[in-house]
Amino acid sequence: MLKDYELDKPTLETQRLILRPMTAEDAPDLKEWLGLDEVYTYWGRNASKGEKNPELLFIDPRPWVKRKPCQDFKWGMVLRETGKVIGILEIFDVQNQRMAYVGYRLHPDYWRQGMVTEALRCAVDFVFANTELLRLEATADVQNIASLRVLEKCDFVREGTVRQGKMGSRYCDYAIFGLLREDWEGLGGSCPQ
Repeated sequence: MLKDYELDKPTLETQRLILRPMTAEDAPDLKEWLGLDEVYTYWGRNASKGEKNPELLFIDPRPWVKRKPCQDFKWGMVLRETGKVIGILEIFDVQNQRMAYVGYRLHPDYWRQGMVTEALRCAVDFVFANTELLRLEATADVQNIASLRVLEKCDFVREGTVRQGKMGSRYCDYAIFGLLREDWEGLGGSCPQ
C-alpha cells in the first residue's frame, strides 16, 4: 500500500527555510551555485552535466515510461526571506523501507550559517515521525570538517572511518555516521532547533 508521502512529497518549514520539492522554475537559482567546483570539493566527484546545467535535471529522458512512486525525498532548501533555492537535501536510496542515506549541498554564500543543520534536523523529524525508516546513514570525507559538524549537531553517531575507501569516484578517508529511530526517540522525538 502506497503512503501519502510517496504520492505527494511534503513541504517542511524551519525558522529560516522552506524545504520543498523542486520544479523547473528553480533552475535559475540552481544555476548560480550547483555547478561550482567548490561545492564538490568533498563530494567524491565533479559536477555532472545536469548539475552544471540544472534545467536538464527537470527533463524526463523517457517520458513514455510510467514511473512508480518514489520513496526518496529530494528537497530544495528555499531561503524564506528571498524565495531562492540555496541548497538541496536528500533522503535517498531507501532500502526495504528500513534505512536510507542522507546527502546535502549548499550554495557557498550560505556556508557556516547553520542552514544545513537546521534543514537536516527538520528532515530527520519528518522521516522518523512519518515513515517506516529505522536508520539514516551519511558519509563525509574526514577533511570536510563542516559536514562532520553538521552530522554531529544533528545527533548522528560516528560509527567508523573507512581508510582510503572509494567515495564517489575518488579515494579518501571518510567517516560513516548513523542515526537510528530509537536514538531520535531517546532525544524526545525531536531534534532541537
